[in-house]
Amino acid sequence: MIKINGLTKKNGNKTIFENVSGLLKNRNIYALVGINGIGKSTMLNAITQPASMDGGTVEIDGINSKLFRARQNFFYVPDSKEMFLNLTGYEYLRFVTRLYHRKIEEMGEKLQEISTAFKLDHSLNEYIGNYSLGMKQKVYLIAAFLTGTGNLILDEPFNGLDPESIIVLKKLLTDYRDKGNLILFSSHNLDLVANFCDSIVFIDKEQKIFLCKNPKDYEQLEAVFFEKCV
Repeated sequence: MIKINGLTKKNGNKTIFENVSGLLKNRNIYALVGINGIGKSTMLNAITQPASMDGGTVEIDGINSKLFRARQNFFYVPDSKEMFLNLTGYEYLRFVTRLYHRKIEEMGEKLQEISTAFKLDHSLNEYIGNYSLGMKQKVYLIAAFLTGTGNLILDEPFNGLDPESIIVLKKLLTDYRDKGNLILFSSHNLDLVANFCDSIVFIDKEQKIFLCKNPKDYEQLEAVFFEKCV
């Protein structure tokens, strides 16, 4: 569960968000939607990095995000894919799972299942720096699922993925949600969120935020997006 109270973020004299509040509940997939450059990454950074906020508070499973122990309750995959390039895929996954008090040696079946689904199982001993964009995206996403944390926050997780891998990721996210977890991810692509997410958090063209339940009809969702966001 993620509770946002009066979140405010400024860039110099420009106010990006002001007094944003909301409650994101477990067993839900939320898509943060808006056009490129509207502030989706800024919002996710503010939620996951309290030092970047100019006002307000965020609670992760009832724990103030400013407390270090709150970090055990979420995993964040940023949009940047230039991380841990000097590690092999397996070394990175072992490092991350240790941070979340797990042993990758005891997760062989789960690791094999997810890496095989992503067709990355034969590349885990290669350096991440030699990965393609899509391979980097996959290894960071695999790490997210292996942590077992109750809240996944993903910035544009479908970027760089081929159509088959997009289907795999949707299935993994749905299964993860059904185990009682919360997923919040950003996207500018309506095709990826229609009939998939439980709720959509729109950032409109005036950078105001509002929540809407995902309409069953894609045309309704498209109409809302173009009215509010374009």
